[in-house]
Amino acid sequence: MSLFRRVLNLVDKDVAANSKPISLAGMIIPFLPFMLFTDGPPIKNYPVLSGLALTTSVGWGLFVLWRLLRHLKGELRPHYEAYGAARIWSIMVGTIIFILLLVAGQIGFANKIGWPEAYGFDCHGRGCLLQDLYHSPSLLSGGSFYELALFAFLWAVPVIIVAAIAYALFKKHRAKKSQWKD
Repeated sequence: MSLFRRVLNLVDKDVAANSKPISLAGMIIPFLPFMLFTDGPPIKNYPVLSGLALTTSVGWGLFVLWRLLRHLKGELRPHYEAYGAARIWSIMVGTIIFILLLVAGQIGFANKIGWPEAYGFDCHGRGCLLQDLYHSPSLLSGGSFYELALFAFLWAVPVIIVAAIAYALFKKHRAKKSQWKD
């Protein structure tokens, strides 16, 4: 059996078991030499190797995503029949692009103005979104474009979630109301 076929079978078993170790390990492995042998950000010292590691990591992630989508084909079939393949793929790709743009905007504007360190607090890692939202009114006091844009990007996700919940409740209420009339 070829090496590619073995890797395919291993990833398919991992995906079928809804397990993530192989997927995550495959994305982390290209960065292990940098984590073990370099001080500071590797992009400064080894830009070509860092780019190659990032490309390999993203390629592995896309490979695993492809296998996951093939595995979920049976579950997605009713949606394909109801909406069509083009609409389903445009929704998936649009969602991924929206998330990437939102994250890139937040990171870009935060780096431009020195958020959060320049505003008197420090947070790195998980759980920073709530702290960022709590301290975000300080962004309004400066009034520069970057501060206002970061404020908008920080509050975009909570506003979208609240709007989606309100819309769903409104539609549910209208459906019940029209059912009572009939």
